[in-house]
Amino acid sequence: MTKRKKNTTEAKGTILLVTATKAESAYFSQMRKDCRYMNLTVEYAGRDGLSLKELIDITAKRKNLGKYEKVWALFGFDEVGTDVEEVKVLREYAEKKRIGLCWFDPCFELWFLLHLGALNTYVGDAEGIRAKVKGAVGGDITPEFLLTKGINLHLQLFGRHATADINARNYNNAISYSHGLEATTMPEFDEMIQEVCGKADMSHNQKAFK
Repeated sequence: MTKRKKNTTEAKGTILLVTATKAESAYFSQMRKDCRYMNLTVEYAGRDGLSLKELIDITAKRKNLGKYEKVWALFGFDEVGTDVEEVKVLREYAEKKRIGLCWFDPCFELWFLLHLGALNTYVGDAEGIRAKVKGAVGGDITPEFLLTKGINLHLQLFGRHATADINARNYNNAISYSHGLEATTMPEFDEMIQEVCGKADMSHNQKAFK
């Protein structure tokens, strides 16, 4: 009797993602729905203007309220008023609480910029990044945009996701030594999603690509 192959889409645990802003929560909720990651819980931290330590502490409290195998806090540097040196220190603080950090330096919109093309040198101009992304997707990355005109943004960008991941890895390799830290840990978060949630099931979204 032949042994049946294991389903590559099978979930292997639960994930909690706590975001620094409502926009991030809206976007990753799109991802959860589009990819059918039913074992992923996405929550907004609750208020804007948190420090990075406050975001980590809020995430730790929510971790203790539920049974999650993996817990991550997600933020742009500008949203929590942080810098490379503080992130280095607080990454160790987060690790002690068994929380992963998914960050974007200088801003969350970096992730969308990496969908548009490769970067070879450090880009620290948050407003410049936002302007390029706005021109490409048709609006600012705000909760209002993601709940209206941009309600299918994740679905529209999904075909470029693998390229964005490669662009992020190459960008990190190019700047990590001189900059002192990766520009984004989204590739690490991606790996964990694949490990825990399995492959994205996009079959129900075929019509959206026409």
